[in-house]
Amino acid sequence: MRRILLSVALASLALASLGQGPAWKRLPLVEPSGTKQWTGSYTVENPKAVSWKKPKFRYDPKVATGRKVSKVVVVIYDPTIRSEGKRLTEVLKANDPVEYSHILANVIREASWGYINYQIVDVIRVDGFSKKVDGFRYTDEKFMEDRKTGNWQPATTSYRAVLEETGLLDRIRKEDIREVWLWGAGGMAWDEFAMYIPNRYARFAPTDNPWFYRPYDIPPEIGRTFWVMGFNYEVGADNMIHSYVHRIESMAALAYADGIWETFGERDPWNVFSWLELDHPGTPSMVGNCHVPPNGQSGYDYNNPRRVLSWADNWANFPDLRGKPRIVSSAEWGNNQFGYMKWILERVPKFPGFTRYGYNNWWVPIANTDEDLPDLKLPNRGEFVLPEGFPPPMPKPKRD
Repeated sequence: MRRILLSVALASLALASLGQGPAWKRLPLVEPSGTKQWTGSYTVENPKAVSWKKPKFRYDPKVATGRKVSKVVVVIYDPTIRSEGKRLTEVLKANDPVEYSHILANVIREASWGYINYQIVDVIRVDGFSKKVDGFRYTDEKFMEDRKTGNWQPATTSYRAVLEETGLLDRIRKEDIREVWLWGAGGMAWDEFAMYIPNRYARFAPTDNPWFYRPYDIPPEIGRTFWVMGFNYEVGADNMIHSYVHRIESMAALAYADGIWETFGERDPWNVFSWLELDHPGTPSMVGNCHVPPNGQSGYDYNNPRRVLSWADNWANFPDLRGKPRIVSSAEWGNNQFGYMKWILERVPKFPGFTRYGYNNWWVPIANTDEDLPDLKLPNRGEFVLPEGFPPPMPKPKRD
C-alpha cells in the first residue's frame, strides 16, 4: 500500500510539474511549412489558408510584472587597418559602441517602465572581420577597396561563426546570456536584428513576411530564444534605436496579429497601433510605425510639421482605447528621428493583465519571449549608499 501511495504521490508531483513554467514549453513540435527565405524563416503565400491553431494563452502575473534582467554581451568588430596604422573605428572617426549600447539599455529601461533591464556583462573587441556564411572573410585591404567602390562582397555574416569564434556559444547557457549586440561598419553584412525562437512555428502563426522572424544561422542548440542586434558605429544613436523598433514591430505582429500586418482588414492590437491617417484619409492616426509617424506623408518623415488628429494618447489606457483624439505634429518628438523613436517606444503597452491576444505588457514577447527572464535583484532601499571612490566630506576651499 505504501508503494502504491508513493507512486500516486510521485505521479501527482509529475503532473503538477507539467503545469509549471511557460505554457509554450509543452507545445508539440511544429515543423515549418512554405518557402525558406534568406532570413532563415519560412513564409507562406496565404497565412489564413494554412492550418494552424493558436496556442491557448496562460497568463502568469510574475512574468508580466516586476523588473527583469537580461544579460547582454557587446561584440565590436574593429580591425586594424594596416595602411593607416589605426583601428577601423579610428579611421572612420566612429562613435563609441560601448557608450551607445548603454544609451540603448537606458532607453529601453525607461520605455518599459523598468520592466526590461539590460545588463552589459562583457565587451569583446575583435581585431578582425567577421566570417560570412560562404566562408569569405575580408582582409583590411579588400575591405577598404570595396568601401571606395561600394561593391561589397554580397554574403551575410555567419551568426554561428560570430558566436563560436568569440567563445560565446559555450558561455550563453552557462552564464545566462540572452542577447549579443554586434557592432561594426557598413559592409560587414549583418542584419539590424536576428533571433532564434525555439518551436517558433507552434508558438506563432505562419506569415507571408520574411522579415518578422530572422533566425539566419543562429545555432538552434542554444535551446532558447536568443537575440543578436546588429548596429553600425558610423551612424547616430537614432539609427540604433530605429533597429530596435523594427524588432518591436516584428514581435508585435507575430504575437498580437498572428503574423499579418494589414491595417485595412485587421483589427487586432498591432494593426490598430500602427494605423495611419496616411493610409486611411479622414480618420485619425493611432501611433504609427518605425518609418512613418502619425502625421507622416512618407517614410522617414520625422520632421514634418503637419498637424493631424491622433489617438496615440489612448494607448496609455490599453487595452481600452476609448477617448477623443488630439492634434499631433513633429513638435511632439523634437522634429527628429531620435525623438520619434523614443516617442513610439513610450507608447508600447507595458501593463499587467491580458486579453485574448495575450499579455497587456508587450515587452514580454519583445524582450522576455520565453517568459523566463530572472527578476532584477534590487538594492537595499532603506540605506543611502555612495558609489565606490566618491570623495568623503572635506573642508570647503577658501576663495581669494
